[in-house]
Amino acid sequence: AMDQLVVLTEKSKAAWPELENVSVIPDPIPVSLSLSNGVKKKRVITIGRYAYQKGYDMLLQTWAEVEDKYVDWTLEIYGMGDQSLYRKMIDDLGIDSKRCLLSGPVDDVGQVYKDSSIVVLSSRFEGFGLVLVEAMASGLSVVSFDCPAGPDEIITDGYDGLLVPSGDVKAMANKLMSLMADEELRNRFSKNAHQSARRYDMDMIAGKWVDLFNKLMVKS
Repeated sequence: AMDQLVVLTEKSKAAWPELENVSVIPDPIPVSLSLSNGVKKKRVITIGRYAYQKGYDMLLQTWAEVEDKYVDWTLEIYGMGDQSLYRKMIDDLGIDSKRCLLSGPVDDVGQVYKDSSIVVLSSRFEGFGLVLVEAMASGLSVVSFDCPAGPDEIITDGYDGLLVPSGDVKAMANKLMSLMADEELRNRFSKNAHQSARRYDMDMIAGKWVDLFNKLMVKS
């Protein structure tokens, strides 16, 4: 018999209503991250595999709405995988490829966060959404589709980031532009996000595992 099932999100826990021995322990921030160089950096980034799940097709459609209005901003996507579909989309959408960059996997994630001010998550679904937690810990503003599962448990909409109805490209463009246009808002989100992310510090998450193991030891 299984003593305990551990899942990453409350939504995942809700998928097991027949079980009473389900605990939620999210992923910790895996590395020590320094704070971003500030909200003045006019760079939007995202990090993840070039895959259908990550919704980069929707992100490029979003950027096509945004780029002409904010000509001093850039978007950079980092990840492993085949970029050819997305390069074609950039051409088809008439996006300026000098300001919309498709890059390979990240060598130094801390430096990438440090040189940016906004992280966007365009995923169709997530297991958790660790990139949001890392970005918030680095003091970046985040905007994310409210996809299953994770973003709505990580972001408090309007306090430390922005949530957008899942798959709504027009709404994503509007929310992203509201952040790009408002340095004061980015500054507020930066401070609040950095504070919010502390609940995912390794020490905090390790404590949850210790508590769980202690509880199971008592039962046995």
